Amino acid sequence: MKKISIILLIIVGFLASCEDYLELSPDMGMEESTVFNDFNSVRGYLDNGYHLLFDYTRWNAQKLQRTNIAALSDEAASTYDWSPIRTALNTGDWYRKAWPSEVGYGGGDIGSLKGNVIPNSFRALRVMNKIINKLPNVSGLSEDQKDEILGQAYFLRAWHYFEILKRWGGLPIYDKVYAPDSDLDLTRKTYKESTEWMLTDLDKAIEMLPDRWPEDQVGRATKVSAMALKSMATLYGASPLMQNGLNSITQQDYDQEWCKDAARYAHEVITYIDSNLPEKRMKGSDLGSGASQEERDSAYRHVFYHSPEFVSSEALWANNSGGMDRELDMAIHFYNSRFTNRAGNYGWAITTPSQNLVDKFEVINPDDGKAYPIDHPQSGYSLDDPYSNRDPRFYNNILYPGGQWGFGEQNEPWYLEPWEGGADYATDWSRTVPTGYMCVKWLWPEAKFRRPNFEDYNYSASYIRTTQVYLDYAEAMNEAYGPNNAGPHSMTAVEAVNIVRERVGMPPVLQELASSKETFRSRIRDERAVELMYENHRWFDIRRWMIAESVLSEGIMGMHVEDLTPGEDDVSKKEFRFDVRPVDTETRVFETKHYWYPIAADHTDQLMEFEQNPGW
Repeated sequence: MKKISIILLIIVGFLASCEDYLELSPDMGMEESTVFNDFNSVRGYLDNGYHLLFDYTRWNAQKLQRTNIAALSDEAASTYDWSPIRTALNTGDWYRKAWPSEVGYGGGDIGSLKGNVIPNSFRALRVMNKIINKLPNVSGLSEDQKDEILGQAYFLRAWHYFEILKRWGGLPIYDKVYAPDSDLDLTRKTYKESTEWMLTDLDKAIEMLPDRWPEDQVGRATKVSAMALKSMATLYGASPLMQNGLNSITQQDYDQEWCKDAARYAHEVITYIDSNLPEKRMKGSDLGSGASQEERDSAYRHVFYHSPEFVSSEALWANNSGGMDRELDMAIHFYNSRFTNRAGNYGWAITTPSQNLVDKFEVINPDDGKAYPIDHPQSGYSLDDPYSNRDPRFYNNILYPGGQWGFGEQNEPWYLEPWEGGADYATDWSRTVPTGYMCVKWLWPEAKFRRPNFEDYNYSASYIRTTQVYLDYAEAMNEAYGPNNAGPHSMTAVEAVNIVRERVGMPPVLQELASSKETFRSRIRDERAVELMYENHRWFDIRRWMIAESVLSEGIMGMHVEDLTPGEDDVSKKEFRFDVRPVDTETRVFETKHYWYPIAADHTDQLMEFEQNPGW
């Protein structure tokens, strides 16, 4: 096998700043011996692993510019023509693209917020490998200090490996520090073999990491972060796509044994939280059956924006916002300029929820108190009145046509008006609300520029939160044991989903939808779409389930609204005609080969053993 220069391979620096053999933070220019002699310097170097996290809430992360990552799946439409999501990713043109986010492998912005996730994660792997391989033999640090650093290093190596793994598929085992004369032509393992190695890192991290950090260190990985990632990674490994080898992509079933393991790991997370970390329980889950809907709504909305803490109490693994100006980020993503109350480019309603997503929110029939999918004959759903009696999470997450949202400068109520003649209708397509909806999941009505309440709350990118673990558990349990069998555990798949629903005031899942593994599988997947909306899960979910081709072939839909009472100035008294239509400006090209991203060209051009993914 040939030897490859350090400049040619991602793992040795990923085409950028390769001459800097040791990339230091915060003290660039220090000698290696100095870095590994002082605890603060080592921790500063370790913190590259945190700085290199993909923060999906930031307005220009991965050079996405103003488009949120949700526009990559069927969750949303985007109006920003210059985003790589529109110009490359949604066209299916991924091959040999060094620059576009997600599939990009270029290193021009490596190490920064704008760096693509794959090269940034490769850089993090290099840093973690340097620490893991060198720190145990370093004198001058106590054993507790070494464990503190190593626990985080094992976790961060696992997380960044997972970031690449779920995009490229099986990888070599990257557990060494590679020098310029190292043999770097490594053979790819299967997805499951790669995951098995990653899980050994997480087991080590679980042993070393603490339950909690001091307030000024919140955001660092904890024991439960590693436990939750172990559960999530195993569920991914159990999923249909991941049963494929390196040379084919065909429809597969779940791996039953891996599902049992994923369920067990998720159950361990839930019981550990209940016993040791009560503050990490689902927010609002302790309200009891007598709680009002208003109390439930208040608890739920503060999962996503909160004060004074920077990270939600429900987050098990998150990117600490640290008090940065995050309202600006979300306003650029989701508000149009009228709702931001600021002129210029701040607020284009660039990433707007799709009708595809809206239709997954169930209807609560007031006659029997049960919740039904909108296409169920007993739901009572009608386009004459499409927004009444919906899942409470709908009102928390989505502003719909005619919905009221805060007040203007003269305390006049504001409404979303995406119809012709309405305040949010524009002939300039890029300034419209193309689907008829705006995402308000992380925003509060007063969060408008130049308003005194604009900075009331904080939020951060949650990668794994407690609610997700319940849904991961439900999916794994359903596939391993069916919807109503607890197996060796204390909770069935149906019970886990109902706990998630109960805390927001949703009725239990209809019994008819939990009658078999197949029917409940569909319900779990819709529940994930609703609960984890815009949290950077849907794109990976529809790929690992191998349903992306069918889902995206349906097109991105929106709600066309016609004002039937144009002479009425009070929006609350207007009458409308609603019509679901395709968003013609949206493109979704997805073929079988797109289930895995193409391997970076610098790998396939220079490395004989590193196989390209099928179809590329």
